[in-house]
Amino acid sequence: MKPSRSRAGARALGIVLLTLLSPGIVAGQAPSAARQASEGKIAIRVIDGDTVQTGSEVHELAGIDAPELGQRCLNNGSLYTCGLEASFALRKMIGIMPVSCTSRRDGDDVECTGDAGNLGLLLVQQGFAVARPGAPPAYLEAQRVAKDSKLGIWRGDFVPSVRWREGERLEAERKSPVPCPVKAAVEQSGRRVYLVPTDGVYDKVAPDPEAGGRLFCTDEEARAAGFERPAS
Repeated sequence: MKPSRSRAGARALGIVLLTLLSPGIVAGQAPSAARQASEGKIAIRVIDGDTVQTGSEVHELAGIDAPELGQRCLNNGSLYTCGLEASFALRKMIGIMPVSCTSRRDGDDVECTGDAGNLGLLLVQQGFAVARPGAPPAYLEAQRVAKDSKLGIWRGDFVPSVRWREGERLEAERKSPVPCPVKAAVEQSGRRVYLVPTDGVYDKVAPDPEAGGRLFCTDEEARAAGFERPAS
């Protein structure tokens, strides 16, 4: 399980969270949080394969753990960016159907569902994520089927993301390092923000080390270093 996060107000998610961020609506161009709240809806933005943002709040999808943004896995002996693959799979799901998210009674995680069902369960079924310890039986069964069918990360070798966050890497990853994909920058106002590849303005931003910008391998690392997400 990922380290716990501060999600003030997560349990108050009693309204329907209707996705507004189709690929054509990018960070900084979505309707304001106040306007969305008045309309009874909040934009959902994808951070990584098991993490979403609603307004200024960051939430994990309940019951699952996906590869981190900087993580790579093996398929037929070749490395591929399984963390990015998982995040774009989640964004695709959210982009093609209305989605509602509700907080779990037993924690701060959220469950997001759409016309095709529970998004976390769908990610496990398709091999983009694994079931967390203690996940409902349906998640464990979905994981078993995905593993037996060699779907997603199960088509090759990978380090469980809980161990990847602790520093464990595939030997191939160590031999062929690549830059981490989370971009952290300091705005002229002094605000410290970070962007992920699913953000529409991601490619337009280049962190300036002299101004305090840097790269991170996970969104957790960026937040731990004092950077925050741009508000929807």
